[in-house]
Amino acid sequence: MSFLLSASTVGVILFGAVRNWSAGSLMVLVYLGAFLFFLRPFLDRNLSDLRIPPGGLVALLFLAYAALLIPVASVPYEARIEWLKIGSYIAAYWAWTELASRYRRWRYLLGIPLFLGTLVALYALVQHVQGSVMVLNMERHEQYGMRASGTFMAPAHMGAYLGTLLCLSMCLLPMRTAGPMLRLLAGYSIVLFLPVLFLSESRSGWIGATVGLSVVVLLLVWRKSLRAFLIALLAIPVVIGVLFGGLWATSPMFQERVTAALEVEGTAAHRISMWNDSIDMIRDEPVLGHGPGSFRWVYPQYKTWTEDRWLRYAHNEYLHLWVEYGVVGVGLMALLFGTIIVRGLRVYRRMDRDRDAYLLAGFMGALCAALAHAVFDFNLHVFALCHLLVLFGGVTMGGLFAAGTLKSRTVPFPVWGTAGVVALALVTAGGVRSFQAAASGAWTRLGEEKVQHIDLRTMTLYEDARTDFKRAAWIDPAHWLPYLELGDIARRQAFWIRDADYKEEKTREALMYYERAYRRNPLDMNVVYGLGRCWYLLGEEEKSLEYLRHTVDFWPSNLFYAKQLGLQLREMGRLEEALDAFRHARTMGPDPVVETQIRSLERQLQQESRGAP
Repeated sequence: MSFLLSASTVGVILFGAVRNWSAGSLMVLVYLGAFLFFLRPFLDRNLSDLRIPPGGLVALLFLAYAALLIPVASVPYEARIEWLKIGSYIAAYWAWTELASRYRRWRYLLGIPLFLGTLVALYALVQHVQGSVMVLNMERHEQYGMRASGTFMAPAHMGAYLGTLLCLSMCLLPMRTAGPMLRLLAGYSIVLFLPVLFLSESRSGWIGATVGLSVVVLLLVWRKSLRAFLIALLAIPVVIGVLFGGLWATSPMFQERVTAALEVEGTAAHRISMWNDSIDMIRDEPVLGHGPGSFRWVYPQYKTWTEDRWLRYAHNEYLHLWVEYGVVGVGLMALLFGTIIVRGLRVYRRMDRDRDAYLLAGFMGALCAALAHAVFDFNLHVFALCHLLVLFGGVTMGGLFAAGTLKSRTVPFPVWGTAGVVALALVTAGGVRSFQAAASGAWTRLGEEKVQHIDLRTMTLYEDARTDFKRAAWIDPAHWLPYLELGDIARRQAFWIRDADYKEEKTREALMYYERAYRRNPLDMNVVYGLGRCWYLLGEEEKSLEYLRHTVDFWPSNLFYAKQLGLQLREMGRLEEALDAFRHARTMGPDPVVETQIRSLERQLQQESRGAP
């Protein structure tokens, strides 16, 4: 259980586990815990009862569908990473459903993440009071200002985290069987989480928490009587309206955040642009999508706004899902969540034990909070947040099985044994692949840290960084990023070297690494740009130009690539084409280099047209 629990606890401390080195490390532990879980029936024949959690079979069907998409995905490596994450969620869901129903473990399994949540919230308050932009040992992006984020880099993820925990606290507070300590912790958490959620300034977090808490309250009063439910159904919008009006009247920050969401410029406008671009992506691959994990690589060729950021997510999980998995994936995911919600509501009113009903109400609220938040953010791509939701769901379903509300099935051992062997093989493969991703990501990260401090003219730290990247590539040969980094180092060395023979040797070494990276991920324009620069150093100007044109054609809104194309065309003496390239770059926004180049080229072309020397 400790291995399984690490994803929803340690993952929160590791900035939500959004990078491969952190998510991969935790996936190894999750798959190890799942391996031990599926091994149990082979050691004890009394554990052969099969408990299929609501939506469990649909989840397996979605996992199989995602596996079929890996070979045809835009970037198969990214598709494999996404598949491993999904597999870890499903394995944990099945395991928690069984493990949480025994020996009253549910108190500890829910109490531990709730207690951790209070520590993270207190840390967020300390950050806010001290005016610190540090998140543990890393500096938060300046765009977030002083918004409370706890151990998450993005305040919106903190908002999603608190939304889930608020629903958990709300269902534990009136539950007598939770015990005095857990109920006291739940009450304290509500008092603490609400102001921290407000300070996160996350509009999606506010919406998600409002929806989630409303669902919890409605379900709790529905259990009392239909009349109370109808009263609450009318009262909740009034309470929300009064709260909204009070915050609008007293909080300039709240006014600013709400007003910003309605403006035609800024982050809200960027989200709308992303959503429109995502719809264009869907039109091109509506049925099967572009493949798991492909959004960040395919999006640049559809991007219509001019900021150069390489976006990973659509900031709308529903559009993002459709882009990557197509209408088939959307249908399967709708069936999955629909099965969980419908089956939960069907059994809710006829439950005998308040504990099970309260937990189910809390989980339904948390699920609705996550789904509401997902309209405006990518919270369902944050590894730790997903595992926290899975833990809550597994504990809830485990209680329903223990109470007899959901029925387990006794399976003959030969059938269980066959299924168990398949499950053990899958989780073993998942663990091995996760270790590869984690180790390769960690070594790549170490190399990147060293590269930031390398003086390529004196070669300080050069060999150490190369060793890290080579080790990363050896551990996971499918990972393109180490090859890209090795190519960058060799190309930059070649730029500074004056010896012609050695310069050519280093350039061809860089070319070799770039080509390896390109075979693994042809959509990374940094790789394509590197190939172009290598051919230029080798004197193949036309071939170099082809690669630079490709970067601009693929990502027409990227200012850097547009400028590089213009500079190379000018170096090649193709002044009119260079002027056209810089004029295209000018459409992306003001830039002093672009303006200087345009004035210079216009003057030079005018002189040539007059026959001036």
